[in-house]
Amino acid sequence: MAILKPVLIGGVTISRATLHNEDEIKRLGLKIGDTVIVGRAGDVIPDIVKVLKELRTGREKEFHFPKEFCGQKVVRSDGEAAHKVSYPEKCELVNRRRLYHFASKAVFNMNGVGPKIIDALLDNNLISDAADLFSLKEGDLLPLERFAEKSAQNVIASIQQSKAVNLYK
Repeated sequence: MAILKPVLIGGVTISRATLHNEDEIKRLGLKIGDTVIVGRAGDVIPDIVKVLKELRTGREKEFHFPKEFCGQKVVRSDGEAAHKVSYPEKCELVNRRRLYHFASKAVFNMNGVGPKIIDALLDNNLISDAADLFSLKEGDLLPLERFAEKSAQNVIASIQQSKAVNLYK
């Protein structure tokens, strides 16, 4: 993802553009701080069309993919575009993001169970994975900051309701 100075394209303000992967960055010859031409692929997705190398000042920097993430080596397999860690399930940040996604409207639609609640549950060792959410009781939540009886009831009710998921999800 490229972070850009906001620019207006076709009536839409663009401040981010897709870079796809390392090969695309190399193909473009893109450096941090470059001036670029931005387009909208399919009139929708902002992407970098061209790097204006003639406008370089000398202050631009090469981009290097991280060599380590979450205490693990980042690798790119031959023939693959993506960089990955070997054991993402051992990464606390990845686990947190998975739980955010799991509770989101797009997946289990746990209304009222957003990132702040997930963080509190993880930080207080009440859950470690998605299955743990379904074992929570009101009494588990009451000692947490900003949880009164009614808010604990609402969260547990929302989790219980989410057990009936539509097949399309």
